[in-house]
Amino acid sequence: MMRATSIWYVFPFYHKVSFNVIGMKHYEQLKKYYRIELIDELAFPYISMTTRPLIIIQPYFYLFQKLEKRLAQKVSRSSGLIGVDVADTDRLSPYAVKLTKYAKAFIVPSKKSKETYIKSGVKKPVHVIPHGIDEQWIDAPKQPPNLFEHLAKLKERRNLKLILSFIVHSPYRKGLDILLRYYQALLKEYNNVLLVVKSANAVGYFPETIEYKKGKPKYQMEGRVLSGWLTEQQKMELFDLCDLYALTSRGGGWEHPPMEALTRGVPVIGAKGGAWEEYMPEWSLIPSKKSDKVLPSNPIHIGYGVEMIIDKAVDRTIEIFNNYEEYKAKVKEHIEKFIRPNLTWDKIGEKLRDVVKIYL
Repeated sequence: MMRATSIWYVFPFYHKVSFNVIGMKHYEQLKKYYRIELIDELAFPYISMTTRPLIIIQPYFYLFQKLEKRLAQKVSRSSGLIGVDVADTDRLSPYAVKLTKYAKAFIVPSKKSKETYIKSGVKKPVHVIPHGIDEQWIDAPKQPPNLFEHLAKLKERRNLKLILSFIVHSPYRKGLDILLRYYQALLKEYNNVLLVVKSANAVGYFPETIEYKKGKPKYQMEGRVLSGWLTEQQKMELFDLCDLYALTSRGGGWEHPPMEALTRGVPVIGAKGGAWEEYMPEWSLIPSKKSDKVLPSNPIHIGYGVEMIIDKAVDRTIEIFNNYEEYKAKVKEHIEKFIRPNLTWDKIGEKLRDVVKIYL
């Protein structure tokens, strides 16, 4: 076990967002090898430094946008800084590239993100460390309905196929409009299907009719299942209940929920050309086209992404449902051939250890 210069890992410890989940996993892995302190991102700017730690900040750009001068002073008194972040589009802004000058190196989750950093002009080393999965997610038996018992009963009573999607933030980036158009088109061809959506504050499902006005989807929740954050157990239960995961994102540095779905044996579809194709099987990838700007007015991520072609997504969905056991077997094969050997958190932790060692 390595015990050298101490490490401060700074991330949103108290704020339940995706960076919180990944940051905690990074911390749990790194503490196997190093002396490491966990610090909340809101406290970090005001903590006095009496040593010269190696600082790791996730997400990097969020803090530096808000407190560049204060953080620059702290970095000058440390032994160095590693930034952990993503590329949500295919281009970083000149302002974002300017902010990278304070770091020794960057860690991003995908080759796609690394390509964006380099293409945008980032001169610091960029290391690819994928997001991982706990082996328990692969090996745990199917979870019986508990929190989602009413949804399980609805599924059985109406003989439904359930399609799950997470639209937790940035609805346009996550492709909420694409998801609803896809669902509307699918219902014309395959009517015993129900869309289940996890949003930031709830899990709900949509009725069969969706109205569009002025180009924006207008929809109404048919029922609210849960308000608040899902535990790992609750998420696993939800994945186990659903029959397909639809990833409609235009952009993103990795997109973790579809990988969780795969590890629970659920077939997944998503647009070809996104970072997620680095862990998805080829049959999961739907022909796509270039999107408009993914995050208009964002000061960091200024580029474009991809959009799945709706009719192709509908065709693939019907093919999967009509040959469901065959596709379940394909998912199982992909887990054993690719996900388990490469993407469990213990494997990711070793890669993270080796990158951090370079900068200690």
